[in-house]
Amino acid sequence: MTHLLSNFYTEQASTYVPGTTAFSSTIRLNPQHEVYKGHFPQMPVAPGVVLIQTIKEILMEKLGKKLRLTEGDNIKFLALINPQENADFQVDFTLKSVYNELEVNASYVSNSKAFTKFKGKFLIVD
Repeated sequence: MTHLLSNFYTEQASTYVPGTTAFSSTIRLNPQHEVYKGHFPQMPVAPGVVLIQTIKEILMEKLGKKLRLTEGDNIKFLALINPQENADFQVDFTLKSVYNELEVNASYVSNSKAFTKFKGKFLIVD
């Protein structure tokens, strides 16, 4: 699967097992990525929309299915993510499949601190 923003992050490890309802992915953000030139040049901050896209891309890669975000019931940005200060994150996932939808809880955690929490639904497209 192709990524919307190539080279924004790399996955270092994952606990994903097919059929599982909970897993974690360890990712490293690329502090040199072009997105930070506009968001923001003096103090780079990972854009929230890109963090949500990263959740979607990890899920699509693991499940081997195309997904479309249909609901963002509860999205919280608890702390700024500056990749020059902290580029390594564990993204924890909890999944529930209901018909052709995937209910997802995900959070970005680093050093036991939650930075972003996501609760929403993705439509399984294929």
